[in-house]
Amino acid sequence: MAKNAAPKIDAETAYQNAHLIAQGLATRIGELLFDLPAPGNDEHPIHWGHVGDLNEINSRLSAVIAFMTGTER
Repeated sequence: MAKNAAPKIDAETAYQNAHLIAQGLATRIGELLFDLPAPGNDEHPIHWGHVGDLNEINSRLSAVIAFMTGTER
């Protein structure tokens, strides 16, 4: 085996690793969504930029769901 060769893993092990990464990413997305500005906070009022950002997030998350369910166009 070459000095810097990557170890060989089977598809199931690679899938398990990728699945754990995806779960971590989904958890982080949930945390970030929870930390977004909240309506009714007078110190940080909601503006149209927040609306645009959230609409972009929704669009991207919808694309992920469409990919995962096989319904993307």
